[in-house]
Amino acid sequence: MRVLIAFSLLAFALAAQAQLFRWSDESGKVHYTDTQPPASAKNVENKGSVRAGAEAAGAQRSYALQQAAKNLPVTVYTSKACGDPCKQGLAYLKKRGVPFTEKIITTQAEIDDLTKLAGAPHVPVMVVGVSVQKGYAEQGWGEALDTAGYPRSAAP
Repeated sequence: MRVLIAFSLLAFALAAQAQLFRWSDESGKVHYTDTQPPASAKNVENKGSVRAGAEAAGAQRSYALQQAAKNLPVTVYTSKACGDPCKQGLAYLKKRGVPFTEKIITTQAEIDDLTKLAGAPHVPVMVVGVSVQKGYAEQGWGEALDTAGYPRSAAP
């Protein structure tokens, strides 16, 4: 009987494992998924096995986080040349547990669109719903996320 219980627990633990992938689509939009990326995906990175649950990209999130993400999604505009400000902004969002879409600016058309959105072609830019935060400043980003209803810390 104990062997059966141990086997059942092991099978459950293995089933609770998921692969996490980071990839870009044709337009440069970065995605994090727990399913295999499509064949057209670029820059595919297998982030390895993670426990299903709070750590997995598709994990069940708190109701407040689900509602904020649904009603006021977060998009961050970055570039490959951005450096520390972009890294710090993305790290802040990850630390806080905020789901986001990263848009890496690479073409002139994207630069023009960013200029229309933010008034200047400078990154990082964080958009929360319709609120636009230019440059990375933890206090400004935090206030925008607080106003949108995002929890102040990631779920354990």
